[in-house]
Amino acid sequence: MTAHRLRTIGLRTLQASGALLAAGLMAACSQAPQTGKVVAAPIAHPQPQPPAAAMNLQQPAETPQAPQAESPQPSPTASDPTTAQAPPKKQEPQAAKSTRCHTSMLNGSLQNADAGAGQRYAELTLTNNSGETCTLYGYGGMQLVDSSGRALPTNAERTPNPGPSMITLAPGASASATLHWTVVPTGDEPTDGQCQPTPARLQVIPPDETDALPVAWNSGPVCGGGTIDGSAYHQ
Repeated sequence: MTAHRLRTIGLRTLQASGALLAAGLMAACSQAPQTGKVVAAPIAHPQPQPPAAAMNLQQPAETPQAPQAESPQPSPTASDPTTAQAPPKKQEPQAAKSTRCHTSMLNGSLQNADAGAGQRYAELTLTNNSGETCTLYGYGGMQLVDSSGRALPTNAERTPNPGPSMITLAPGASASATLHWTVVPTGDEPTDGQCQPTPARLQVIPPDETDALPVAWNSGPVCGGGTIDGSAYHQ
C-alpha cells in the first residue's frame, strides 16, 4: 500500500469521526434549555468495584440497637412504710427517778381504830418524813413486842384487797395498810382473862426493807395467836 493510499484512508477516518462528534453536539444542544450556552454531555466515571472478599459476605451488617431507657423509680412517699422516713420523735423531759422508801425515811402510826363485835380494825400509816420523793410497793412485815422489846406471838396474814400497787410518796405524803384482828379467844386461849399479852409496840418493816421502825400499840391484846390480817400499802 502506497503512502498516498494511507493518507487517503486516514483523512476519511478523521472526517467520519468529526461528523459523529458534530452529530453528538447537535443532539446535546437540542435537549439543553435555550440559554445561549452549550451544555456538554456529562462524562461517565467508572465506579470502583468492592473487593472480592467484601462481595462474598452474605451476612448483613448488624443494626446498632438504641440503648433502652431505664424505668423511673417511684420516689418514696409517706404512704410507703418501708421507705418513708418517720419524723423525729420529740424528746420528752424525763422525771427524776425515785428511790425506794427506806425505813430511815419513814415514821409510822396506827390510825382510825374501829371496834365491833369482837373485831378490830386500824390503818397502819407510813409517812415520808424525808426531803426526797420515794416509792412503796406491796406488803410489809410486822412483829408485836412488849414494853421490854420481847417478841409476842404474831401471825401476819396478807389479804388481797387492796393488792400491791406502786405508790409514790412526796415529802410529807402517807400510805396505809389496812389491819384486822380479833379480841375473841380462839382455840386453847383462856376465856376468863386476856387471850394474849398486851403489846406495847408493833415493829413495822416497810416493803423490801429489813430494818423495823416502832409504832405505838394502844389497841389491847391480839387473840387468835396474834393473827393480824394486813393489806398491801395503798393511798
